[in-house]
Amino acid sequence: MLQLSQVSHTIHVRGEELRLLDDVSLSVPAGHLIAIVGPSGCGKSTLLKTIAGIHEQSEGDLIWDGRDLAEEEDLHPGELGYVPQFSLAHELLTVEEAIASAISLRVRHRDAEEFDLRLEHALDATGLTDLADRRVSVLSGGQKRRLGLALELVTNPSLLLCDEVTSGLDPLSEEQIVKLLHELSRENERRIVINVTHSLSNLEIYDSVIVMKQGRVAYHGPPETLNFYFSVDKPEDIYLRLGQRPAEQWHESWKKHRDSYYREFKFPALRGAKNMESDKEVSDSSDAEDIDLPTADDADGQKTVFHKRKVNVFDGEESEEESTQKRKAARKQPSFAALPGLTAQTWELVKRRWLIFFRDSAQIWLHLAMLAGFPVLVVVFAWDGIKPMRALSQRQDANVIEELTRRTEHLVDQLSTGGLVSGLIMLQVVLVTLMASNTAAREIAGERSLLEREKLGGLRPTAYVLSKIIFLGVFILAQSLWMGLFVETMTGGLPGQLEVKLGLLVLAAAAMTFVCLAISALMRTAEKSTLLCIYLVGFQLPLSGAVLTLPKVIEGWVQPFIVSFWSWSGSLYSMRSTAFYDAVKKVTETDLVPDSQAAFVLGVHILAGLVLTWIGVNQSQWDSD
Repeated sequence: MLQLSQVSHTIHVRGEELRLLDDVSLSVPAGHLIAIVGPSGCGKSTLLKTIAGIHEQSEGDLIWDGRDLAEEEDLHPGELGYVPQFSLAHELLTVEEAIASAISLRVRHRDAEEFDLRLEHALDATGLTDLADRRVSVLSGGQKRRLGLALELVTNPSLLLCDEVTSGLDPLSEEQIVKLLHELSRENERRIVINVTHSLSNLEIYDSVIVMKQGRVAYHGPPETLNFYFSVDKPEDIYLRLGQRPAEQWHESWKKHRDSYYREFKFPALRGAKNMESDKEVSDSSDAEDIDLPTADDADGQKTVFHKRKVNVFDGEESEEESTQKRKAARKQPSFAALPGLTAQTWELVKRRWLIFFRDSAQIWLHLAMLAGFPVLVVVFAWDGIKPMRALSQRQDANVIEELTRRTEHLVDQLSTGGLVSGLIMLQVVLVTLMASNTAAREIAGERSLLEREKLGGLRPTAYVLSKIIFLGVFILAQSLWMGLFVETMTGGLPGQLEVKLGLLVLAAAAMTFVCLAISALMRTAEKSTLLCIYLVGFQLPLSGAVLTLPKVIEGWVQPFIVSFWSWSGSLYSMRSTAFYDAVKKVTETDLVPDSQAAFVLGVHILAGLVLTWIGVNQSQWDSD
């Protein structure tokens, strides 16, 4: 049983309080399908998200199965199913793969048999068995809504919340989804299914309807008394009728009449309210009966005789005996279980991410093009300078001062080589950071809605971040090591210690990757994240001091945040025992730092990026209502 007692939700806009929910009180029995309807912006989705725990109520009590969720333990992720308006599943997965992944992330199953049982039940209950091998991307709108339901049914939730799952569907598909929700509400005797909808069609299928206006409840009762209460001929006129009176009046009128409706239709008494058990039992055997109920227009709660006809929307489709058998069979279905461990969730996320990557041909070709093309680009820029670089290398054991006094052309070679070496090292670093930013910029922001739903279902943020580290770590090593080794081989060997240069390239790639991953975790949209990461890479070259020397007053403030400076500077410093170091120093006035110090600072960048990523993943970034 679900009860809300005087629940309000307040936000602050420009320093002022705005009440999105105001004094919402209602009671919903188990085994119940309920619709929340009302004009746009009336608080329907806000109410649903407050029940789900996505929004926290500012005032009032939210009671589930007798426990106050504000004071006691929250809903277990397995008790709650939340289905957003649009199905949140990776488009490149098949229906079966998407559901199987949901099971692996949300249920600690004992064996393969239990896993298969949950999978088969989710497919069968939503009518997706014949579509199990079809990719999500080719499903119709109605099929995607069914998939959204299937993803939540894997835990056999007792509270299933649906946010506009019928929006945008054709009339037939809408009716099919509503009937499916009705069946799901009967499948588990403890289950409550709540659906937010703009549509006033198919209301007869619901057990009760909540009508809202401006965050307040204007009505909550059976659909067959809806027209009667609002004194309209058809449900489509209710919204027009709502506009004829302020929300406060509708709310106060309903508060005055609520007990009468709850008593007549045997809804549970509200917490703290007087016992509303009726002295006169409502007969379940007759097809029709006369009951006394007030309308919203009745003054002082005056009773009006209303001729109520019992409605069975599944007449001819399912007998009472069949319904009873179905409920008994449902009780044999596995109930929600403990969440999988951290390792199990991490491993499932890694497997799923690689599966998606290998099915995205555009991403594969883009990564291959960068992996093959960027090192070649570095070598092309180095080609004309390889000869003087090698000439300087052959003379590097000679006395450089004596050489300069005897041959002025040596200075020309030295300046040319110094500029070439410095430029090649920086070009490698910048291209590696460009590849890193491309890999990480959309990694979290691009699937933010899916992440929020999976967090609500029990996904640990730590498991999610670990999976990204493992997945992106492969690209970090592949991109940086291939860049360094390819250029080293094609140029005949750049000066300096190879292991130091490779290590700093790896650290630069990792630093940029995880800084961009942090940006992706903190931004609400993939577009904003990508744009910010592009700016970040674009400033690497001019602010590094490799091309233009920065003023000393600025240099000390800027360079600590520039990844490319530390990798470039540390790589050049590793050449200090060769003639190339003198050559490089002649073309740059920027102070070079020891490679160990550069590695330490890049390590700080990596750590800061991971911490900010974890913070961003933990933040709630649901789409605003």
